[in-house]
Amino acid sequence: MRHSTYSLTVRGYELDSFGHVNNSVYLQYAETALWNFFKVNGLLDIIVDEGLFPVVLESSQRYIHELKLLDDVRIDTEMSCTGGIVSYKHNIINKNTGLVACRVSGKLAYVNKERMICDIPEAVRECLEKMENEDQ
Repeated sequence: MRHSTYSLTVRGYELDSFGHVNNSVYLQYAETALWNFFKVNGLLDIIVDEGLFPVVLESSQRYIHELKLLDDVRIDTEMSCTGGIVSYKHNIINKNTGLVACRVSGKLAYVNKERMICDIPEAVRECLEKMENEDQ
């Protein structure tokens, strides 16, 4: 399993009428953390060069504590692969309180320009498996 961390600050336009982060924004945070994972692990250029695009197959959210305006947020991401599917988990944490605000988990696959599901690129698989072996 491979890890990465991404930080951000809650912006005013992300709030709902109750003054806390709108539920759909958590999915945007998770998507941003996902792309950050590819970038910091050197995978973004590889999948672009192969003409592939990661597509979320399923996602679930568990809202635990609210986030409010100007809260500092840390998103801890873990990814692993099994077969042709990549699984991901995000813990969205309020850095001001240390509390987990939301957990997002899901699965993604890679599609080509014809929108056909493809095997996980070898470089992605090696990256994820390398970390799994280091964790053992």
